[in-house]
Amino acid sequence: MIDVKEYKAIIAERKRIAVETDDNWDYGIEMCWNKLIDMLTKDINETIDFLENVCSPDEINWTSEIFEDIVQKTNSKEFVAALHRIYEKMPEDVKQSIAVDIKYADLSLD
Repeated sequence: MIDVKEYKAIIAERKRIAVETDDNWDYGIEMCWNKLIDMLTKDINETIDFLENVCSPDEINWTSEIFEDIVQKTNSKEFVAALHRIYEKMPEDVKQSIAVDIKYADLSLD
């Protein structure tokens, strides 16, 4: 089961890094990404449910940075299909932000 509290803490840390370092702390960003990738690739069906039903648009936006990594690790067509469903439910500003990440996730499928 995805630990929502831990997920939110990682997203909060990623936001803090963006604000305080203007995204100029590669090690910190990579640490956040690695934690999220580990968390979200343990059970892809659970992850799909989590992203579709629990995450806010802002959290989806931050998580989109690792969509491609999740696909590369899981090779899940179901995950990519879920990303397209999630995209349709997002506000316009988030759609614009995550569109490229979804495109790269699509291209990552073998």
